[in-house]
Amino acid sequence: MSSISLFHNMKGLIFTLSVVLFLISCKSAQEVAATKLPEGKRYAIGQGGGFTGNYSEFILSENGQVHKYDFKYDREVFFKDLKKVDLIYFLETIEGLGLDGMEMNHPGNMTKYIDVRYGRNSINKIVWGHPNFRPDGELVKLHAEMYRLISKWD
Repeated sequence: MSSISLFHNMKGLIFTLSVVLFLISCKSAQEVAATKLPEGKRYAIGQGGGFTGNYSEFILSENGQVHKYDFKYDREVFFKDLKKVDLIYFLETIEGLGLDGMEMNHPGNMTKYIDVRYGRNSINKIVWGHPNFRPDGELVKLHAEMYRLISKWD
């Protein structure tokens, strides 16, 4: 009798472990959604260059998600969600400046840029940094505000 009882206990234990392992290995809907890049219009705010040649870039989506671009592995990593009030302010300012149609390509030793994208495809990249070129003050202000706010870990 004890071997039959032991067999049933082992069978129950194996079944329970199998169910637990199965549940652990499943991804939730939120985890799957978090790994998928947002669709629609996005704005990459970046800067870098100089002696090291290093760049840093953060991508703001219209849904408020911010991703940090990992240049080493050519991937975007979720960074944070932007507050709704800040998102609305930046989107209205971008629209007011007309970044979609602005033409500017003046890189320098230290370069700053805003890249308007649809998904991962660039629509318009606005680049400045050359010492003999003075970009619009509102554009410089927008870049500084956006970069400061979206690159800050909350």
